[in-house]
Amino acid sequence: MNQSLRKPLLLWFLATSFFAFQFILRLSAGILREEIIQKFSIDTIAFGTLAGYYYLGYAGMQIPIGIMLDKYNFRYVSFISILIAAIGILTFVFSTNWHYLLIGRFMIGAGSAVGFLSITKITKTYFPPKYHSLMLGFSFTFGLTGAVFGVTPMKILFNFFGYSNTFIVLALVCSVIAILMLLVNSEKIPRYEEENISGNSSLSQIFKLLLNPTILIIGISGGLMVGPLEGFGDVWAIPFFEQNYGMSSTDSSIVTSCIYIGMCFGGPVLAIVSDFFQSPNFMIILTGLLMIVIFAILLCLQDSSFFCSSFLMFLLGIFCCYQVLVFTIVTNLVKTEYSGIAVAIVNCINMSFGHFFHKTMSILIQHNWNGKLSALGMPLYSKDDFIISIAIIPICCSIGILGFIYIWARKKTQKKTA
Repeated sequence: MNQSLRKPLLLWFLATSFFAFQFILRLSAGILREEIIQKFSIDTIAFGTLAGYYYLGYAGMQIPIGIMLDKYNFRYVSFISILIAAIGILTFVFSTNWHYLLIGRFMIGAGSAVGFLSITKITKTYFPPKYHSLMLGFSFTFGLTGAVFGVTPMKILFNFFGYSNTFIVLALVCSVIAILMLLVNSEKIPRYEEENISGNSSLSQIFKLLLNPTILIIGISGGLMVGPLEGFGDVWAIPFFEQNYGMSSTDSSIVTSCIYIGMCFGGPVLAIVSDFFQSPNFMIILTGLLMIVIFAILLCLQDSSFFCSSFLMFLLGIFCCYQVLVFTIVTNLVKTEYSGIAVAIVNCINMSFGHFFHKTMSILIQHNWNGKLSALGMPLYSKDDFIISIAIIPICCSIGILGFIYIWARKKTQKKTA
């Protein structure tokens, strides 16, 4: 191995490991839904609020961390952020107070925001430009293995060791990654892009991008389409398959994992097809329509086998990678020096919709609940309850598609008049 690449690869590996790790933390609330509801004696609406707090923390820190990574040494920023996530894990697991539980979940999301941003910073700073796409692609695929591991294997570990012990180990792993990131001496590593200590992104430029109508339309439209992943896949898929198709808890977890397996392939596949059509807008619209078709099938089928459901979730995972194309559109809209903050702004808007979906879906399912309880005191929701709740996902996806149709049509009009 080239000696000059050893330390950069170690930094890249640590950042990518945390990116994978944060998926486990993100999915943990969905796996522990019943335990949390029982322990804190809360209803489904309160649980939806808890699930959504991760996305509020994650979205809220996208822009600040993006600025800090440009302005300060990325190792210090990464160390502090990852440590915040570790403290959030411990707060989450040891909380006996509901408000502290919310704070812990928020801290996990806020600390996790550094994940992919630090990978981008390390890649641009220490690797030749010809390796950038390859390194980011590997990071995305490797990161999604954390999401695959974060469903069924984590459920098994929670059941075997107890979720308190498992979370303590997760906090320790998180702390070790943070410390190792800090200890790697990056001062003598050759740089392909010098760190910008003053920062590229002035407040005036950030506000200018925030008020840019096209950026806002892209952010909101993309956010309306995150429901299949952040609303359904992250929390509600497991109980949906258990209730609507009578699957076991283990089978429901495996089926849900197929979403993230599909995403491992979806990024490259959609990028290749998009290059062929030379229109990321068209591909976003197409994938949005296909996601609506999948949800129409899920909500209309009276029964579905394990293999049929797994295949549908695998396809859904591929189509969820439309987000990569959203970032492509954004970077093409702005100057190169502002592309990072523009992507952070759009991702901030996108991720904040995770909270919207969890809150809205929990309100809908609770509102239609007939009041029946299980022997353990858990709410027993009917198929119709789940169908009404999850129907918000394809409805919002349809609205999001309209936004991208508008952008696509306007772009074509501008080309004709140019």
